[in-house]
Amino acid sequence: MPQPTKEEQKKNPKKKKNSEFKKKLIILAKFLTRSLMLRVFILVFFLNLLLGVIYSILEGIPFYLGIYWATDTLTNTGSGLVPPSQTRTWLLTTFFMWIGLGITLLFVEFVYVHIFQKLKGDREIKFSNHIILIGWNPKVRHFLKNLPGDLGGDHNYVLIADIKDRPFDLPKVVEFIRGNPEEERILKRAGIERAQQAMIVVEDDAEAVLIAMTIQSLNIDVRISVNLQNEENVKHLKRLGIEEIVCDEELTGNALIEAFYKNQEDYFL
Repeated sequence: MPQPTKEEQKKNPKKKKNSEFKKKLIILAKFLTRSLMLRVFILVFFLNLLLGVIYSILEGIPFYLGIYWATDTLTNTGSGLVPPSQTRTWLLTTFFMWIGLGITLLFVEFVYVHIFQKLKGDREIKFSNHIILIGWNPKVRHFLKNLPGDLGGDHNYVLIADIKDRPFDLPKVVEFIRGNPEEERILKRAGIERAQQAMIVVEDDAEAVLIAMTIQSLNIDVRISVNLQNEENVKHLKRLGIEEIVCDEELTGNALIEAFYKNQEDYFL
């Protein structure tokens, strides 16, 4: 998706503001659709309504009091302001107090596991058409920092890195998977079979070629971009049919040539 130029943004400040607001809504919508906690909350909410209806019918009390009883029981508050008056509703109250305790324990466990897995990078990616970044180094930091537009607005990003914990400076919208990207199980946890693009930015060329081969074996349709150190290794990737290759050696050489001729022009002028 092409990004508007700075001149276009200056000419249309209102359009730019609407575009940024739209992207923030997209990011929020993605977060909500991925959130298991939200789905559990909605399930508990409707269970609360159902129990409130049943209790109000059995006790012959107003619906709002039945809802209050259900909320009071499921959350184990136990205020006792709407006490049962029949044996069956006493049994029902006791049963759903245990259900509420179970929901509370599951909620606490889910929050702990979710936060722990996110920090440790042990989650499994469920979404599709995302971009996978392989490797964590200054180049990847620079890429994420200088990416045009709002990160996460146009694409979902996943980082695979063989490091102990989630990097503290990794943007929150980027999912983190911990492990060796040469292993199929790690790539599968990152959703490589449903990914749109994979960008390999590692320090070792042999590792980069091996990762590219592994990715192709799992998803022949994924677009692969590779950063290499040595121009001599470009031929190995071209044999795999990979054309998007950025070579540091070539870039450095071109930059030096450009700087040399610029200095020569300045000298003669």
